[in-house]
Amino acid sequence: MNLKKFSVLLSLSLILIGILSYFSILEGSVKLTNENLKDYIFDGSTGNAGIDLMIKNLRMTRIVGSILVGSAIAVSGLLMQGYFRNPLADPYFMGIASGASLGVVLYTFTSVLFDLGIPHSVYGRIIAAYAGSLIAMFVVINISKVVKQISTLLICGMMISAAISGFSDILVATGSYVDGENSELAGYLSWGMGSISSLTWVQLESMAFLIIPFIILTYLFLSKNLDANLLGENYAVSVGVDTKKFRRLLVLLSCILSSTVVAFAGPIAFVGIVCPIVARLLCGTSKHFFVLPMTALTGIIFVILADILSRPGVLFQATVPLPLLCPLSLLGGPIVIISFLKSKKMRI
Repeated sequence: MNLKKFSVLLSLSLILIGILSYFSILEGSVKLTNENLKDYIFDGSTGNAGIDLMIKNLRMTRIVGSILVGSAIAVSGLLMQGYFRNPLADPYFMGIASGASLGVVLYTFTSVLFDLGIPHSVYGRIIAAYAGSLIAMFVVINISKVVKQISTLLICGMMISAAISGFSDILVATGSYVDGENSELAGYLSWGMGSISSLTWVQLESMAFLIIPFIILTYLFLSKNLDANLLGENYAVSVGVDTKKFRRLLVLLSCILSSTVVAFAGPIAFVGIVCPIVARLLCGTSKHFFVLPMTALTGIIFVILADILSRPGVLFQATVPLPLLCPLSLLGGPIVIISFLKSKKMRI
């Protein structure tokens, strides 16, 4: 791929993101018009205070949330695939997301059930998610030293993820029973299926503070090392890569990106495995100078589209929105199946 083709691909992706963002503002249980949007952009108000608040604190937050969530989970998946040198590795299937979810649930559970007086804050949730994801990833990495087949490792990762999710559900149910329906844990069952609909500007600022710098730094300083790592450990060592430190860094960065998302939006499935695959197909190469930014943009497109499809009044008439997992699985499932069937032929 040359820079000219890459520039065209980036431009088309950004245009598509703009188009989807436009529909994201207009579509939902309450449909807005072009006039509403034009008045809000150029006059600062639609003339209806309720619609103004909806655009600012619901539709706009969902767009920004989709940008942060999509790019972070997609790049996290790319780093996982680089670590295992296999296109089927993914933060969700390898247990990172479930571990982060358990960390957040435990963080809330201790205060709800034991009244320990632990102060709840935005960064407390993030730190708890980091700790949970790192522990889960530590288990998976040790299993990978024994299990060499990626299919067996994926099954082990999925079983670990399922077990952790089951334990999280037990904690949620227990906390809700002990503390009543108003428990802070009561909303975690829907959160556990992924959602960006309730993100606030304060949460988005915290997410952006962590996600954007790490993605930029990864792109600037790790792209060449990622390329070398894909060619094998011996080649990476021959060009001066400290593979042990590098692989630890990949795990840490992947956990930071995915856990930051999980702390507020819950575990987001399929984005981490689908988007790097699509990005490689679009770029026609595995060079991370091209693949990493396309992976991030593909993740943004994927999440914005899934968020639009999950809203009442778009695909179905209802009062309750679909969990984000539903459209993500419908869109991503076929791609994952095809990738799994062709995994022996695929090179990353």
